Amino acid sequence: MDSRHALGAPQRHQGLLNVWNRLYKIGSFYLDLSLKRGPNGAFLVGQVIGAAQKPPALRVTLHAPSYSRSSFITERGNFRIQLPDKGDLELELTLDSETFWVRGLDV
Repeated sequence: MDSRHALGAPQRHQGLLNVWNRLYKIGSFYLDLSLKRGPNGAFLVGQVIGAAQKPPALRVTLHAPSYSRSSFITERGNFRIQLPDKGDLELELTLDSETFWVRGLDV
């Protein structure tokens, strides 16, 4: 899945990509992703939504050249991953026995 399937557009400020929110449909769930920036760097914040119980994915992994970070998904479906300074980013999410990729994340 790529940004063409996302609901929502990035917000730009002075030519830099500061924050964005996107909603992806993955299987029978939705993935709500946000780019957040703060004094400690940039973070990808997400929530798997659409189920009454804990989502079947236990962790998500952010991939970039020479960079890989994983995060557990909480019982409410939330996760947070610190982003590298730059790079071609992809998010890997496994739900049940299927793996979904969100490629080309803008940071």
